[in-house]
Amino acid sequence: MASFVDILSELGTYLPAVTKPKQKPTLGNKLLWTAIALAIYLVMASVPLYGVTSSSLFSQFLAEEIIFASTAGTLAQLGIGPIITAGLIMQILVGSKLLDMDLNSDEDKAKFTTSQKGLAFIFILVESFLFGYVLTRNSSLTIGLIVAGQLIVATFLILLLDELIQKGWGLGSGVSLFILAGVVKLIFWDMFGITAQASQDLPIGFFPTLVSTLASGKGILNVFVDFTKPFQPDLVGLVSTIGLIVLLVYLTAMKIEIPVTTQRLRGIRTTIPLSFLYVSSIPVIFVSVLASDIGLFGSIASYFNPSISSVFTTIENIFIYPPNNIPHSVYALVLDPLGALEYGAVFILLSLVFGILWVDVAGLDPSTQARNLIDSGVEIPGMRANPKVLENILGKYIYPLAFFSSLIVAVIAIFATYLGAYGTGVGILLAVTIAQQYYSILAYERSLEMYPLLKRLIGEE
Repeated sequence: MASFVDILSELGTYLPAVTKPKQKPTLGNKLLWTAIALAIYLVMASVPLYGVTSSSLFSQFLAEEIIFASTAGTLAQLGIGPIITAGLIMQILVGSKLLDMDLNSDEDKAKFTTSQKGLAFIFILVESFLFGYVLTRNSSLTIGLIVAGQLIVATFLILLLDELIQKGWGLGSGVSLFILAGVVKLIFWDMFGITAQASQDLPIGFFPTLVSTLASGKGILNVFVDFTKPFQPDLVGLVSTIGLIVLLVYLTAMKIEIPVTTQRLRGIRTTIPLSFLYVSSIPVIFVSVLASDIGLFGSIASYFNPSISSVFTTIENIFIYPPNNIPHSVYALVLDPLGALEYGAVFILLSLVFGILWVDVAGLDPSTQARNLIDSGVEIPGMRANPKVLENILGKYIYPLAFFSSLIVAVIAIFATYLGAYGTGVGILLAVTIAQQYYSILAYERSLEMYPLLKRLIGEE
């Protein structure tokens, strides 16, 4: 395993990279570079792949398009998928101790970063050639290689854009920025989108539908809940979207306070805040990716071996999806209530499993947190500075938080889906979390700009 990581690290070192700025850019420059990176990504997400006549094979995997910030049939076909996949694999390997790396060490941290980049590049190559073959299966080998080449260059450029932002030229990370942009685009389309041709059976935004309904004198009932098509944005979805955003902002601000004191400042007591949504949106991300990948690999397998495709379809119908489609609206819920119930139960169960597993493999477990507290000189009042004692205390908070936060985000995502929330429940979960992170980053950067003395106090100069 160690030799394989060394190979990945060596590969990552030889790949083109973005250098860190010699001097820390101003907030204005960071905003400018962030806007440039976002503009380049949005252009790639709008430019169709040359040589591809149809992208309908992948157009139905909405959850994957949200999480991977991808757009079917464009240069952003793969989006940030290889970056996220490589990052999750490396983090799981390190968190589960399958890789002996100390991320507090500068040397191991640099090796982890280059290894992750090397692994992401391997995923880019594999996925590009796979998609190039499937998307051009009825064309010549040359066209397939051209499509694969476009995907390799475009996806690696997205990786460099993420690197550009993370190395200090921009704000936050490219991964978060592109996901947020994708979700906002979906919500905007659900609110204001119109069809390009009247003959096309595409989603129409709520407000154009409202204007059209009022102008034609048709029944106003369909504006509240559309009973003509299962995926038509309606008023229930709009209200659900607004309510979900408000609820998530409130929940993410909630903290569980653990009273502590520090060995360095005797007599001074404070608290360690644990987020109420301890696992954030990780469980629903894993479930959505699992569902999307099963359907994706099933579709790809159908072009190699139909019998293998039937196996994926069986798994999809039993464990992931209801017999019909995912109930993305009240109308779809009415059409198939038993399927919707099955989908909700399986989604919640898998979310709980992934949430608990993520705590153990990502270093969020009580044992790791106790060691971190001891190393920082923090202790629980009245308790000995013993990792085992702290682990038992933290275990009373962390595992219940992991269970209930996984349950809460799963239930929120399910009901958002049932009510037809714009951008999907998973998308809104991600968007709210990322937006709050950017708010904190902007507030921090703005404070440093207004009070230069803070830079010296925190070592920014």
